[in-house]
Amino acid sequence: MSRIDIIPPILCLDIGNTTCRSGVWSNGRISQQQTVSTDEFKKHLPKWVNTLDHFKQISFCSVVPEVEELLMLHLDSKSHKPFRLTALNQSGLPIEYPKAEEIGSDRIANSYAAYQKYQLPAVVIDLGTATTFDVITKSGGYRGGVILPGPQGMLDYLGSKTALLPTIELATVSRLCKVIGQDTQTALMSGILNGYLPMLKGVLEAIKIELGSEGETIQSIIQTGGESKNFLMDEAIIDSTLTLEGLALACIGKQANW
Repeated sequence: MSRIDIIPPILCLDIGNTTCRSGVWSNGRISQQQTVSTDEFKKHLPKWVNTLDHFKQISFCSVVPEVEELLMLHLDSKSHKPFRLTALNQSGLPIEYPKAEEIGSDRIANSYAAYQKYQLPAVVIDLGTATTFDVITKSGGYRGGVILPGPQGMLDYLGSKTALLPTIELATVSRLCKVIGQDTQTALMSGILNGYLPMLKGVLEAIKIELGSEGETIQSIIQTGGESKNFLMDEAIIDSTLTLEGLALACIGKQANW
């Protein structure tokens, strides 16, 4: 039996701008995944915390300070001592980045898991409210990355900043549309469906060129996040539990160094 097999289950929680995902890490894998909107999570947070008494360890990352503060308040009231992952409190991922405190904790979770699981150098592409590219190398660990609006974020921007264009929810409309739209909604969907993937490929190619000039060749491309399956690149692997696994591995790594 390995050391991992005897570690008690860890509840992992990824608090995002739009959704919150949770899962239970046990025996080296993530199970019991759940996803709810961040608004719903915030609304029902006190009730949810009351169900956690059987977990000895909770590991989380957050990009929403308001929800994070509320979570910590309720966990403190239950005497839980969660591990809140940041770039500064983890110990298993080298960071080659001048201002480590600026790195989103979800990006650290992704990069931690990639550093532990995949052949390096690796690029993690997380498609959520924002889309992030993170570059992880064998020698330097976390190198840096790229941030751009997610596909839904682009549609939200057009809907909020233009007088005549509607706001469209990607999750509620058909993605089977002609390239040449004959109504406003189809034209907007076509722009995202036919323009977003080439943009991702362009960013990835630029990363490859820059690393190549330094003698590095990307060995792993990992996509994660809610929209990853809809904008999959040919070379990429989809790893839907990457963030949650990173939370668990970082928590275990921290405990090993206490």
